[in-house]
Amino acid sequence: MNKLAKVILSAWRCLMQQKLRSALSILGVVCAVAAVMTMMAVGQGARQKILTAIERLGTRHIYLKSVSLTADQALTVNSRHTGGLVPADMQRIRIGCPDVEALAALKEVTAAVHGSDKDTFPQVVAVSSGYAALQHLAMARGRFLSDLDVERRSLVCVLGSHAARNLGFTAGPPALVRIQDQPFHVVGVLHEINTRGPTPPAISPRNYNNALFIPLGTEGVLAAPAPEPGHTARQHLSEIVVRIAQSGRVLRAARVIRRIMGVAHHGARDYRMIVPLELLNQAAATQRTFNRFLAAIAGIALLVGGIGIMNIMLATVSERTREIGVRRAVGATRGDIAVQFLAEAVMLTGCGGVAGVLAGMGSIHAVAAITGWQTCITSGAIAIPLGMSLLAGLFSGIYPACRAAYMDPAAALRKL
Repeated sequence: MNKLAKVILSAWRCLMQQKLRSALSILGVVCAVAAVMTMMAVGQGARQKILTAIERLGTRHIYLKSVSLTADQALTVNSRHTGGLVPADMQRIRIGCPDVEALAALKEVTAAVHGSDKDTFPQVVAVSSGYAALQHLAMARGRFLSDLDVERRSLVCVLGSHAARNLGFTAGPPALVRIQDQPFHVVGVLHEINTRGPTPPAISPRNYNNALFIPLGTEGVLAAPAPEPGHTARQHLSEIVVRIAQSGRVLRAARVIRRIMGVAHHGARDYRMIVPLELLNQAAATQRTFNRFLAAIAGIALLVGGIGIMNIMLATVSERTREIGVRRAVGATRGDIAVQFLAEAVMLTGCGGVAGVLAGMGSIHAVAAITGWQTCITSGAIAIPLGMSLLAGLFSGIYPACRAAYMDPAAALRKL
């Protein structure tokens, strides 16, 4: 232990004697560590935002969404006698997939809400009674729609938090709201939902805060909009949400539901199926690829920095030939000489790594402030580039250390 301390102290003393050269030699390592650390922090921040958005959808959920059809697609759908998502699809999934725990449906309705600000026009959606439970929509006041509301097609509604403020339902007893020409009784108001952060491209965002929920089926009392091209007169749904009983069975259930829907719709692509767990796995695979890419960049950058360290160490060996000769003459072994020069190289890159970490933290905060991107400094973002800088110092110091260790003592002493 004392011997190691002496080696480190001796290496540090030698580095301090050539401050300018040491500082210049580690600039490559500093830049490499800072660059890799910044890239890892930005990548991790983006990954966390995407994963948060995916997990918010529920890893045990499967979404079936209707899609807008082109004229050619509409002809194909009509020829196969299918018209998008329909209530019968829910029954098929419930019977055909034993892993299903619960289902819910949603239908977007084009209807005017009287008394609302035109800039924050609420989106009217007709939903089944279990929709709030599946989407974890919490109530601030009142209750959500019940099975009895759907069965009787009661003219009741639930407001999102922003829609409630816009319509003036901030406090007091439940009141009425007019949708088209029909009065709907307000039975509840939702808690505000945090909608910040990106949404994966495969999933269209839905702002529940500015939504107005009515029982599925009551949309028939509102003025019906013009039918979309390719859809028949039968009722169609905008979205079906399926919750699987166990997370380990989600992928198996997804395959079953794909087969059920493929048979029921005769292969027509008039819907889109989204499995958040699959998206989560894809995001993890993408992150692993990104990490390998960063490791390659870090290796190349630190290799360049290591070459600079090696050149400095070779020059140091040439300048300290007499010192090496004297140490060998007074009893130092080749191992002692090699360890000293290796220690100097590792300390050089270690100092560069520490300086690079500090520079990287400043760079990360600067990137976040300038671009507005979310960044995340993890322990790995610090440990990986710092560890690689130490390895670069170890490998770049091997050749100079061997050259110093195997120097002829007699030839070295002649330079005294």
